[in-house]
Amino acid sequence: MTTEVRPLPHLLSVRAIILRPIFDMFDGNSGTLRKLLARHGLDSRVLEDDYAPVPLQTYLGFFEDAAVSLDDPNLGLRLGASVRPGGFGPMGLRATQCATIYRGLESLVRFTSALQSGTQVTLEEEAEHVILRYMITASQVGPSRQDNEFTLAGMCSLIRKGYDLRWRPLEVHFSHPPPDAPGRVERWFDAPVLFSQATNMLVIDPKDAHRVYREEDPDMLDLIDRHLASMLERAGEGQSASEQVRALIALYLGAKPITLETIAPVMQTSRRSLQRRLAEEGTTLKELLRSYRQERAEILLTQMGVSVEAVASTLGYADGTSFWRAFKSWTGRSPSKARRSSASAGDE
Repeated sequence: MTTEVRPLPHLLSVRAIILRPIFDMFDGNSGTLRKLLARHGLDSRVLEDDYAPVPLQTYLGFFEDAAVSLDDPNLGLRLGASVRPGGFGPMGLRATQCATIYRGLESLVRFTSALQSGTQVTLEEEAEHVILRYMITASQVGPSRQDNEFTLAGMCSLIRKGYDLRWRPLEVHFSHPPPDAPGRVERWFDAPVLFSQATNMLVIDPKDAHRVYREEDPDMLDLIDRHLASMLERAGEGQSASEQVRALIALYLGAKPITLETIAPVMQTSRRSLQRRLAEEGTTLKELLRSYRQERAEILLTQMGVSVEAVASTLGYADGTSFWRAFKSWTGRSPSKARRSSASAGDE
């Protein structure tokens, strides 16, 4: 197996290690697996090199197609439920060396870009809850149900296997529409699960998050950190201000206000500095928000089972009427007409 570790390219991508559990599902049926790889333009060498970069859109399409090929619509959930800390690579092992669940999740957030770009993960402590948010922020990447369920279930598995087998979140949110059998998802998380939400997230009890489970070994953490440092792209490196803002819009839209006052602190800059940087790039926060809402709306309106009211809520509108007016001003069409046009095109 190749051991050389190379930084991820600026092309949106994931490490092949993320696909390893999917590959293992085809054990004994390598012919089907290789055909699936070829269909998605993947070189079979990714089977041998865990650190090889795979385009993000290719990964998502491959995951969805694998679920169909294996006749398992709950593939992502099932793989996430069985993942062990090592399934997240060295960052998973590091997370389970931490004293508390909160510090372990902080570690995952810190090193996410070592394994996957084009995504945003945040951990925030709010009034009564700890919130872990996960969202693919790149636009036009296609369906992501399998990745969403795999990621959140995998994070729960990491907490259970690394800290407490009886642990469960207070609530789980998914951005994709409900599956045919949502009860199975809820039974596995052992918590209420909401679909068609603004973002993917785990709601965690602060008492659970800050309970001390072990004494940390600083030498062990330092050893893992040195390895991860060779893989990690610094947050925001090579990205423009508008790209960083767009990623945060995708993460927070529908969950908290999108304003310069809320976005600037996350980027560790001031309101005026951020406004100036965006102006230098020929855009504004308002324009980035409008552009993202339009792109996201057109994607959501193609998904069966997602009402116009749900789309409006996901995009941060107070009601369906406000969204209807905005969409009409962007496209000259009503949301319902856009949905019918998309359905007609799909039937051709």
